[in-house]
Amino acid sequence: MIPLVSLKGATPFSATMRTGKRFTCGIVTVVVRFRPLTIDTVSKQEVGVGVSIRKKTAKKATVRNRVKRLLRVSVRQVVSEFESLGYFEKGSPFERIIVFCNSAPNVPSLLRLNDILVDVRCALTAAIEYYQQRINRYENNSHPSHSGI
Repeated sequence: MIPLVSLKGATPFSATMRTGKRFTCGIVTVVVRFRPLTIDTVSKQEVGVGVSIRKKTAKKATVRNRVKRLLRVSVRQVVSEFESLGYFEKGSPFERIIVFCNSAPNVPSLLRLNDILVDVRCALTAAIEYYQQRINRYENNSHPSHSGI
């Protein structure tokens, strides 16, 4: 099992937002910072996970807190699904993941896990496909004159 740790502080968030790749699906936006392709990934490396929802999106703190809880649970479920499917045989390609929710209902009980889980799965699947395309390009361009990606 790949350990997921919480991102704390402004520095990891801002660094991930500057250098990460964005994937949007439905009401969820995922910003992913990938591990370098030249370094072999170790299966026990931690993945930093951060979740966020803006006050402009949901005015009430109860709604924002419920969305954040659902986002954390859905990321854990999707990562464990990816592990069972064999996507992370050489370790996780993700260094950091930040998940944003772009809309929310006014009442927290109207938001269900299945509403968010589908969008998180879609966005992280797009991130995995993007990473696999990068790997294929990197392996195909392994000529000495090409220095990485």
